Amino acid sequence: VFETYEPEQLRLRLLEVASGGVVAGPLAEEPARLVMMDVDSTLTTTEAIDLLAEHAGTGELVASITERAMRGELDFAESLRERVATLEGLPVRVFDEGLPRITLSPGARAALHGAGVRVGVTSGGFTALVAPLAEELGLDFFNANELEIRDKTLTGRVIGTVVDRDQKARDLTRFAATSQVPLEHAVAVGDGANDLGMLAAAGLGVAYRAKPVTA
Repeated sequence: VFETYEPEQLRLRLLEVASGGVVAGPLAEEPARLVMMDVDSTLTTTEAIDLLAEHAGTGELVASITERAMRGELDFAESLRERVATLEGLPVRVFDEGLPRITLSPGARAALHGAGVRVGVTSGGFTALVAPLAEELGLDFFNANELEIRDKTLTGRVIGTVVDRDQKARDLTRFAATSQVPLEHAVAVGDGANDLGMLAAAGLGVAYRAKPVTA
């Protein structure tokens, strides 16, 4: 049947038949050597910003902005700053209260420990929560946003480079380079619009429980 298709038509037809699940390149025959994941709603079932916003009484508003940003309807960096602004005045102890409420996706811990590859995360969340999670799980790489803190209080601002779509792709490239792993042997996993850059850059991009634009 497929002999009647031109190469590009065949590729599109195969993607249609497999619902986007076609594996090509080295990973079609060789195991992955590196995995880079998003954190919120991918490695975990929770959204860090939503957990913090509950303490500020802005949970419903922030959750709605998060959902729109992940669907690609809002610029991620702009939406992040808007959401973080609602956290102004919160004491840093909110991180200690939020960390135990982070839950891993089903099977995540077993998969990480049994993967036998280098594993990292790049997150639109926050270092104060991602760093201890990465340490607990024994991850090889992590990056996340840094919240400004003064006098043990959140100022409502993000400092440094925002971990957005472009930065996540750069994180994957940097992690692969320092691990001496070609991108063709890397897998990226994410759910939101800000994960699209790294999903495209990896040898295999996996849309996990993803928003429609990402799927």
